[in-house]
This record gives sequence, structure tokens and C-alpha cells, in this order.
Amino acid sequence: MAVSFVGEILHAVLPLPIPASIYGLVLMLALLMTGALKLDTVEDAGKFMIEIMPVMFIPAGVGLMESWGELKAVLVPVLVITLVSTIVVMIDTGGYPAGKETQRRGRKMTNMLCESAFFGVVISLLAYELGMLLKKKFGLPIFNPLLISIAVVIVFLAVFDIDYQNYNDGAKYLSYLLTPATVCLAIPLYEQMEALKKNIKAILAGILSGVLTSLTVVLALALIFNLNHKMYVTLLPKSITTAIGMGVSEELGGAVTITVAVIIITGVLGNMLAETLCKLFHIEEPIAKGISIGSASHAIGTAKAMEMGDVEGAMSSLSIAVAGILTVVGASIYAMFI
Repeated sequence: MAVSFVGEILHAVLPLPIPASIYGLVLMLALLMTGALKLDTVEDAGKFMIEIMPVMFIPAGVGLMESWGELKAVLVPVLVITLVSTIVVMIDTGGYPAGKETQRRGRKMTNMLCESAFFGVVISLLAYELGMLLKKKFGLPIFNPLLISIAVVIVFLAVFDIDYQNYNDGAKYLSYLLTPATVCLAIPLYEQMEALKKNIKAILAGILSGVLTSLTVVLALALIFNLNHKMYVTLLPKSITTAIGMGVSEELGGAVTITVAVIIITGVLGNMLAETLCKLFHIEEPIAKGISIGSASHAIGTAKAMEMGDVEGAMSSLSIAVAGILTVVGASIYAMFI
């Protein structure tokens, strides 16, 4: 938590579009590498935070309800561009290594639920547990726990007419854990440092290729769908972590709320399709799997990479930071093309 706090300070002080979680990740890695922080003092807590990381993305996913008004007008091109670019980036990068009385009672119960400080957390955890049970029972990619939990919570809120803000008053405590959880990604990265050093050129080349592929595919599809400049730059940072993507979108004149929605959709798609795409396109090397998932679908995809293996998780963690920084530069150049 102390490292996360320092990351927050650096984010507030330094005039760079880099989120506190990335500052914290780099700082944690530096402390581990220099021996100032011993691995055994943070390993257990860190790996626990990483293990429960998917649950922390549920509130953000449910937040798509808030963006629906703006998103529905451009839903088809956004979904096509998001799906196609996510798949292409992953493949390309992986090539490198009732009555009135009843209504009254229902409303009273709904109000009671909403007033509970833990309502958002409890419904999110229950929905995720349901997703885990379905995944275990059927074993199909469509039964992705994160996707199911987001869908279940959205349906629950819609059926019981519960406002997203009421839900998020409790669920936000899950989101608060995202910064320290992202910082903890430095642990598997540190543990795989030898593999990183041996393959550094191929890894960086893969991440750079993924960033350029993402930007190029968005450009090509934006031209096909005849998108205007504002919507085009809104989609450019779709494959990077939300905090950086919001800054890029705002700087380039995009619609920030839609950028956030698209980044979340991209992450969920990557989380859901990662294993299937790796098998389908014979991406078998753990390092290649990691950088392809991280470059294509940022932290939400990294949660899946961590499930696949330590090497995959470590390389995906690295990709979040490097791809984010490269996209800041690349998006500024690509923004001039439309």
C-alpha cells in the first residue's frame, strides 16, 4: 500500500499521462531488483491481490450502463473495430516469441439493499461466483466469469430499477483495489526477470508491433466506416489501460466516456478470447502469449494471462506499461491522418 501511495503522489506531481498504478509497478520492481524490498515480505499478499483481480473490473464493466446513451449511436462500428483490432493485435503480437403491494414491498427491499454499504461488493462477488460455476461446469470460452458477472449485475440493476451510482457507492471499494493490485504485477515480472533479459529485443519488438497494428487497424476501419475525427481519435487508445487512454482521448479531442467504454469492452473481449485465439493460431510460447494478451487487452486481459501462467502474467504486465507509453506517442501521430 505504501508503494501505491507513492505512485499516487508521483501521478499528482509529475505532468505525464501515466497512471499511479504504472508508477507504483515500476517502483515496486525497482525496490525488488535492488533488494530494498524482500520478495518474501510481499509475495503472498501480492499474489492474492493478483488472483482476485478480475473481480475488481466488474464495477467498471457495469459502468457501461452510464455510457450507453452515447455509445448506442455508434455501436456497430465501435464493436466491429474493437473486435477486429483486438483479434488482429493479439495474433500479430503473438507471432513474436407483480401488484401494487408487491411493488411497494419490492421497492422497500430495493431501497434497503441500495442503502447497504456492501451491496455493490456483495452483488459483484455473487455474480462472479456464478460465472466461475458456469465456467467450471461448461468449460466454454463464452462462459467467461468476468463477462457473465458484468452481464448479471447489469440485468439485476435493470430489473430492480437500481441506479448505477447506488450500486457503485459500494462497488467502488473493489475498484480502489485496482491500483495496489496492478502494482503487485511487479512480483511475477521480477520473478521472470531472467527470461525478460534474454528475450528483451523480441519482447519490445512484439509490443511495438502490437501498438502499431492496433493504431493501423483502427485507422483502416475508421476510413471504411467513414468516422469523423472525433470518433476516430476516441477509438485510438482502445487497447491501453483506462487511466492513460482517458488522457490520450481528451488530449486529442475525443469522447472520453466512449473511450472508457471501448477500453472496457476491449479488455473483456481479450479476457474472453485469449485462450481460444492462442490455441487457434498456435501461439504456444508463454512469452508470446503474455505480450499478445497485454498489448491487445491491457489489465483486464492480464488477469486472464495470470491464470494461464506466471510467465504469461509477467510479460502481459510489462506490456501494459510499455504499450501505454508507446500509444501516447503513436496516437498523437495517427490522429493527424483523419
